[in-house]
Amino acid sequence: MKPHPRCFDPMVEKVAAEARHVLPVNHGQGHDGTITPHGPAATDHALALMRAMIAAAKSDGQITDDERERLLDRIGCAEFDPDVQDWLQREFRSPLDVSAVAAGAEGSHRRAVELYIASVLAVDLDAEAEFAWLAELAGALGLEAGIITAIHAKLGVPAPRG
Repeated sequence: MKPHPRCFDPMVEKVAAEARHVLPVNHGQGHDGTITPHGPAATDHALALMRAMIAAAKSDGQITDDERERLLDRIGCAEFDPDVQDWLQREFRSPLDVSAVAAGAEGSHRRAVELYIASVLAVDLDAEAEFAWLAELAGALGLEAGIITAIHAKLGVPAPRG
């Protein structure tokens, strides 16, 4: 599947902007997981963000037509190519799999934070199952409690209990 990378720009830019506000600045050597726009890695990361959003929306046991439409709107593209549409439909139908979502971080702390942010942005946090999913995801991503608290504070949404 090779959707045009610009298709996902609004979603990816919003998530990356939120991540910049909660991650410490690191001027050390090495790569922090930041994605170069419009390359293959950018498309893979956009798909990982979408998978995280869809999983979070399904975490309360169902995904309503309203949630589906809201997700498609947040994802950004009004019209997807058939391969992307097929992929999205498979994701909507697939069972929840925290390992599959966490794999999208590819060992990068920055990407892990972005996946978590995308998940928080996808839900209303009005069901205990959503909080449970976020706690499980945070654990799978290896995110510290301080980062989780900072993300929820930055987004202005309640933090997971416990």
